[in-house]
Parts: sequence; C-alpha cells; structure tokens
Amino acid sequence: MGWLFMRDMGGYATPRSYLDNQFTYAHADHRLTVLASSMVGSTYYAACERIEASGGRAVFAVVCLTRQSTGARDGCTFGYKDMTETMGPCESDCPAAILDELTETDSTYASEWRARCRANLVRRKLGSGPINRIPSSAGI
Repeated sequence: MGWLFMRDMGGYATPRSYLDNQFTYAHADHRLTVLASSMVGSTYYAACERIEASGGRAVFAVVCLTRQSTGARDGCTFGYKDMTETMGPCESDCPAAILDELTETDSTYASEWRARCRANLVRRKLGSGPINRIPSSAGI
C-alpha cells in the first residue's frame, strides 16, 4: 500500500491518538480495538485485537510510518503508511509491551519480524545498536 496524506488529523493532537482512532472501529462482521500503542521516533506500533462476529479472536501488530510537514504546497500536513506484521516491515523497534499482547501467528513474516524486534530489545538493553534485518534463510 501507499501513503495516505491529509490536511490535518481531524482534531487529534498527535499521530498516535489519530492512528489509535483509525484502528479502533466496529463493522458487522468484526471489531478492531487498539490494546496498546507507542510512537518510536516517527514510527507507530500498535497491538490490535480483532474479534470476529463468530467469536474468533486474534491480536496482531500494526506498524505505521508517519510524516508531518507544515510547509507542504498542497496543504497536506500529515501522512502515514500502514502495514501489519504479516507484511514483514523493516521497522523493528516495537516495544515489549506491545509484543507481549500479540497472539500466536502462523505467518513466517510476522514471526521473523517479532524475532527482530525481540533481538533489538535485547541489543538495546545490552547497549548495542539495533538489528535492521535478519535474513530468513541466511543458512548460518
């Protein structure tokens, strides 16, 4: 998917509050609720709970890149690009509190993303730099 840009955040004071609102809704067949969210730099991370009308439940991660600009010629001052963990986002600085909310997944991309995030948490705790990518089939 591409970027979505808009003139303002509809009265919301921060990208986090705006995106929390965008990812909390109810439809006839399911409901989505943000359980926890955080901004790490300009990247939004959230644990989103999806409850199906049939009773099924899953909690997955949403990652959004965000941009804010006050001088855009077209007047658009805020933009975001949303992804789920199943897309294998490059951004992997998700806080532990969000990772801890996620339910089991059978997605290889999501599992690898979660592992990168956990590895980065350990590296930061030890004072090392972040791991940007861990190849899935490195053969090491």
